[in-house]
Amino acid sequence: MRPDATADRAGALVCAIGTGVAGLSLVLAVIAGPPYLGLSGINGWMILFAAALLTALIAIPFALEVRLRASHSDSDSRWDRSIPAWGGIALIVTVVGALIGASGDFAGDSLAGSAGLIAAGAGGLVLIAVATALLSG
Repeated sequence: MRPDATADRAGALVCAIGTGVAGLSLVLAVIAGPPYLGLSGINGWMILFAAALLTALIAIPFALEVRLRASHSDSDSRWDRSIPAWGGIALIVTVVGALIGASGDFAGDSLAGSAGLIAAGAGGLVLIAVATALLSG
């Protein structure tokens, strides 16, 4: 194994761990019960879900850039392809989060409503970062 092989896989590893922790935190949130996200209280597992989901989303462009190294030798070329793909994935997360949240009426006592709101918010934050990166040139 190359000495930098671990560094090459770091983005994918962080993305996978973040996704796994996000899923596990939802299971633990169900066990802890409502309220999940509301004025009467916040389930601590939902905070972990938000942090893990945002971590996974932020790691995506680094994982994509590494996968493009074999086909594109120029670093700028790889990033020019990774950033828009990252935006597409963030858009999917935002839309799916909004749909899931709407199915639970975005209610704080509903796991679907709370998780959907958090997912849509995290995806939206990443979309803002992508738009900033693309517009800044």
